[in-house]
Order: sequence, then structure tokens, then C-alpha cells
Amino acid sequence: MSLEVPWTGFCNELDILSDQFRDFATSKPSLSSAAHFDLKDECLLEGLLSRFWQAWGRFCRSCIVESCLGTTTVAGVGISALSGAASEAHVSGAAIRARKVSTNVWGTTNSTLRHEPTWGDVDVLATTISRLDPGNRAQLLAAFSGGSQSAKAIQTIRNAASHHNSQTMTEVGALRPKYIVFQITHPTQSLYWIEPSSQDFLVIEAARELRQAALAAVS
Repeated sequence: MSLEVPWTGFCNELDILSDQFRDFATSKPSLSSAAHFDLKDECLLEGLLSRFWQAWGRFCRSCIVESCLGTTTVAGVGISALSGAASEAHVSGAAIRARKVSTNVWGTTNSTLRHEPTWGDVDVLATTISRLDPGNRAQLLAAFSGGSQSAKAIQTIRNAASHHNSQTMTEVGALRPKYIVFQITHPTQSLYWIEPSSQDFLVIEAARELRQAALAAVS
């Protein structure tokens, strides 16, 4: 399968989700205080955020799996299959093994997807790509590194929303120096902090940056 397929799918999902995040913002007179969000808002945003994180993870997984199996870039450049990548299950098994060892990761298979690494985590991606060593390794490493700030921000906020406690709120708070912020009472409210350079919402800027990282990965 060409890398254009996961790229197109990811872009389509981002378009839909970005529209939803913007529609939410335009429905509010202001989004500069925790008081501007109610429980229904937080539930909606948590669902949209989860879909955003899943879309990113699916793209990363597809990009790496197809690169190992042999594929073509969006420009039509061929990437040769790895000798150990006889099937998707072999790539899955190698990705799991790559979390533990740095060499000889190929040879086992896996069919239980929940055992796989967290594909959207850029730190995990760096290790996985390096140890699987697809033909476009350098391209993938550079691309995912380029989207690391936004990927980490979305992961941190999503994890805090899924496991809401004082420690995860502190982790979200650690993002504050990078944005123009207001006090929050729920992790999802931080999606509407402002990114200084673009003057856009954190979540919209993250979508933009991850789209660019994805394009770099498949080019």
C-alpha cells in the first residue's frame, strides 16, 4: 500500500476534527477562563481529543508498518521491504520486541494489537523506527521529530483527561511556558490555550504541525 493512503486518511480526519474544535470555539462568547467551560463541554472535548490522538497513532502505525513491508512515497519513490517483514504480524511482533532489545528484533509475530507500543508517542517512535530500520528510517525519524512538541502536548492532555488527577494536571501545567494560558480546572480546557507564533488555539496549531510532520514522513 502506498504511503499516500494513510496520509490521505489522516488529513481527512484532521479536517473533520479541526472543524469540530473550531465550531466549538465559535459557539462560545469567550474561551479565556475555566468558567467558560461546563461539564457537557468537557465531555465533548474529551471525545474529540481522543479521536485526534487515535488518528495520529493510526497514521504513525500505518506509515511504519507499510515502510517495513515495502511501499512507495506520495512522490512514487519506492521503499524496499525488509527481509524480516513477511507480514503485518511480523512488523507488529518486531515493534513489540524493539521495546526490549536493540538488535535481532525480527522473527516473531503478534496478532494482539493491544500489546503493540503506543504508536503516537514520539519517544517510542524514535526507538521503534531505529530498531526496525526501514529503508526510509532517516526520513521518518526527522519527520516525527519535527512534530514532537505538538504530539507530546496532545498526548499529555489526552492522558490527563483519561486519568484525571493532581499528577496528570501537573503534567499539563508543565506545558504552560510554551503557550499563552489561563487557569484550568480540567485538562481539555488547555486545548484552547494560545500558541504564541500562530496566535491560534493549541489544538489547531497541533493539528497543523502534525499534518506537516505526516507529510514529511510520507514524502
